[in-house]
Amino acid sequence: MKQLIIPLLITLSFVIAACTPQANQASTASSYPNRPIEMVVPFGEGSASDTFARKFADIMNQDLAHPIQPINKDGGGGVIGMYYAHGREANGYTVFEVTPSHVIADVIGTSKVKLMRDFEPLAQIQSDIYVVLVPADSPIDSFDQLLEEGQKRKIKVAGVSPGGLDDLTLGSLAKETGIKTTFVPYRSGSEVKAAVLGGEVDMYMDKLISAASYVQDGKVKPLVILNDERVSKVPEFKEVPTTVEKGYDVTIGSWRGFAVKKGTPDHIKKELIVKMKAAYETDEYKEYAAQNLADLNEGYKDPEAFHQEWEEQYVIFEEVATDLGLKE
Repeated sequence: MKQLIIPLLITLSFVIAACTPQANQASTASSYPNRPIEMVVPFGEGSASDTFARKFADIMNQDLAHPIQPINKDGGGGVIGMYYAHGREANGYTVFEVTPSHVIADVIGTSKVKLMRDFEPLAQIQSDIYVVLVPADSPIDSFDQLLEEGQKRKIKVAGVSPGGLDDLTLGSLAKETGIKTTFVPYRSGSEVKAAVLGGEVDMYMDKLISAASYVQDGKVKPLVILNDERVSKVPEFKEVPTTVEKGYDVTIGSWRGFAVKKGTPDHIKKELIVKMKAAYETDEYKEYAAQNLADLNEGYKDPEAFHQEWEEQYVIFEEVATDLGLKE
């Protein structure tokens, strides 16, 4: 009888151990993901954010049992996508692409859903640098001339989305330099460029990758780069001074990264973070980043550093938004 009881007790002990919360969590972690993961892209198809997200998802998918599937939820300067992501379960099967637009939405209060309250960062992947440009036939040939002209009259500046990144970056630059500006909003980046080339405005700001071909073709002239160091590795910009070099601490740029809804289990967040860091370090991503001038500054930030970036930019944008009358 004892010979039967002892094996039975051993078997029961294994069954009980397997049913503990720790065992269940380990099982869940090892099986994640067991179905496709949605990657919410809060901007339209073909946008820079969309192109990046789809490329990064493709690289991550090479190391996942089930694919990441980007879906576009465009509108409201990124807010519609944030609402959608917040409406999904906090289970790791919805990953949300975030940009400075979502920090700005927190500052201005355009959304009841808040990035910094309702989401947790996974990783920043890309960091973009802004450059100030004027039409090729503009009488303004340098940043110093722009500052002189901006003391005499209001400089008309084209951009996308009033109260968005372009508007607040301009506000920060104007405050630091003392120039007078008027922000002229357009619906898209292509409309902004058409307005510049058509002589409707005096200047605009753009990401280096988007401006490089226009500079190379002689359509626009770069005046200053919003960065602390010169961009010497890109021929079109190596002679262009920086704001810091000129004595103005305005280095606002754009960035892209990923977050999940607050409450997502820690073991799933860790799994996603590991996969994202591995994808960032692949030769395929490095080549993509180099081609898109996304490797000029270090792009990757871990969750802690990425959250700190949110907090620091919140302070900057809050001050500028208050000065512009966008926030009381």
